[in-house]
Amino acid sequence: MTRPAKVAYRESSADAARVGRLLTRALGLLAPVLIVLALQAGPAHAVILPATTIDGPSEDIIGFGGVAMAEDGTGGLVYLKRVGGVAHVFVSRYVEGRWLAPIRVDTEQPFAASWPRIGAADGGELVVVWATPFATEGELPVDELVGATLSSGSSSFGPAILIDPNIGDGTGTSPDVAMSSSGQADVVYRVVNRALQNVIPLLRPGDVIEDVRAAHYAGRRWSRLGAINRNSGVSMRPPTAANAPQMTIGPTGNGVVVWQEPDVEGVARIWARRLFGSTLDYVLPVSATSFNGTPIDDDADAPSVAISRLGQAEVAYRQDVGPGSPLPGPRIFLNTLPDGESADGSKFLGAAVVDADVAGGAAAQIGPPSIDIDEKQDMRLVYDSNGTPRVIEGNGRGLTAALSLGPPFAGGELAAASVMNPTGGGVSAWPSADAQGNPAVSVLEDFSGGAAQTALVSGGAGGEVVELAVGRSGLGDGLVGFRQGPLGNAAIVAAQATAPPVQFILTTPQGWVKPSAASVGWLPATSADGPLSYRVVLDGRPQAGPTGNLAMRLDARGLGSGVHRVQVLATDLDGQQTLSSAASLRVDGTPPTVKIVQTAGGHAVSVRIRDPDSGVAKAAISVSFGDGHRVAKRARVSHRYASPGVYTIVARVRDRIGNQAIVRRLVSVR
Repeated sequence: MTRPAKVAYRESSADAARVGRLLTRALGLLAPVLIVLALQAGPAHAVILPATTIDGPSEDIIGFGGVAMAEDGTGGLVYLKRVGGVAHVFVSRYVEGRWLAPIRVDTEQPFAASWPRIGAADGGELVVVWATPFATEGELPVDELVGATLSSGSSSFGPAILIDPNIGDGTGTSPDVAMSSSGQADVVYRVVNRALQNVIPLLRPGDVIEDVRAAHYAGRRWSRLGAINRNSGVSMRPPTAANAPQMTIGPTGNGVVVWQEPDVEGVARIWARRLFGSTLDYVLPVSATSFNGTPIDDDADAPSVAISRLGQAEVAYRQDVGPGSPLPGPRIFLNTLPDGESADGSKFLGAAVVDADVAGGAAAQIGPPSIDIDEKQDMRLVYDSNGTPRVIEGNGRGLTAALSLGPPFAGGELAAASVMNPTGGGVSAWPSADAQGNPAVSVLEDFSGGAAQTALVSGGAGGEVVELAVGRSGLGDGLVGFRQGPLGNAAIVAAQATAPPVQFILTTPQGWVKPSAASVGWLPATSADGPLSYRVVLDGRPQAGPTGNLAMRLDARGLGSGVHRVQVLATDLDGQQTLSSAASLRVDGTPPTVKIVQTAGGHAVSVRIRDPDSGVAKAAISVSFGDGHRVAKRARVSHRYASPGVYTIVARVRDRIGNQAIVRRLVSVR
């Protein structure tokens, strides 16, 4: 079972001058110590919840494989844990705002697993890939890459499906999985070919011979796309976490893959390819080969890629420097591959430095970038700059200035992770430390209106933070996962940056209705933290009634005639609320009024019938003047009496929704 982790939150003093007011919503109930910092004044749109320890601390936990979140807010995380001394793959699912107890994925696999990765699709569907040995060759293990799927509505994973029957001994495999909301997925990974190590000349000492391979999942099976790198006969830099290939996929199943590979001069550059399902497009150069007219002869690494709904791709990477480099120090570069509609989508626009103002010269410490792009093609880039988290945002008009937000980076692994919300803003995370120097993860969530909040989260028994990952939904929520603690006493920890329910549609009856027929209905609000409760708000006052329905008949006793303002308040499991847009409810509970006035010195009468709400039904009008004369279907009439006397006027009236009345009045004519 999952359980709350120890948490340590703090307020960042660096931005104290910018604090408007705390973005709190009963956050004191969430943890013993929880401080959320508002970097700009604004309403509390969301909360960063305390961390949850998914598993551990345990000597059997030996690795974390990442976290994924689907557009509908479901998701999960994957990790490695020994069972009987053998490493196996476990997944904890994220459903309706809570983490479920971990389940084992590779139940049919007897051998040790490695390199687990996870992808998520709508409806709770999860895809997991991992490596496992299946044979030996020359006394060395031969691994295969396999995958398994947890279908929507299922409680267990299906059998393992072969992706690649031979990935060597699994050295540096570093798979990366991307999955669309429709259930298609791609995986990119590396295969080191030791048999060719002494056959193909090495460009640099320490190089290896490797393939960068990819496979596509279309819902039933994996299709191997084979090697995607430019030249399998050219040596590559030895595998590291910083030069691992990366993959992204759009909602239609088309994606982009990026990787590091030396060019003809032996300098490691960044390259890319579009993937159209199981079809590979041509290789595209990404990284800059010169700066201000001077060649760049140092390696580029740490590629990060994101794709928009329409297919625009953004690639960020880190450029190293050496003696004679035209750059003053290491820098993060950004390049854009247009979607093909706004600009030519067959080539990148050209790599450019995203932040020229980095102190330290050649000795500057620049961490791997993490990039994301939203449906409006706005971009967000986060990386470590000399221990300071730098956030760079951009749109079609260019990049904004780099911002330094939140607590500093800390620890040996200086990678950041960042994702955008579809409505603006996003969630970023990076390894940091609390006020006492204890390792933690800093989580920043900011919003389209300019407000932001940060928190420090940690779990297990504390200790080092490694293998940090972030996943996002299409609803503005983010999942942060990581392994905390040294091997031998490690825990798997997750935190949630939650968003309130998405705006939803409210309906009321068309036209005017009687109080007894007054009702309101609404479509369910979408949220990752359901089930939701609802409350109708009438003229600013919450109404009593069932909270789980999607419709409500209002209490007629509290409805006066006129136009009422109706809204519905949706509340998720975390208490976050979204108030729908207002709708008008027209209620008419009274019949038309009849005004009788004597005229002509008391010898005549004027009758006027009115209804300010639904209106008079003229066809139902009947006025009897008591002297044998009658008028029908007219809302305004006059009558002159021929002789004195006392007469009874009877008016039968009805409005357009059926409210009716009979009005009698005596008149004396002299």
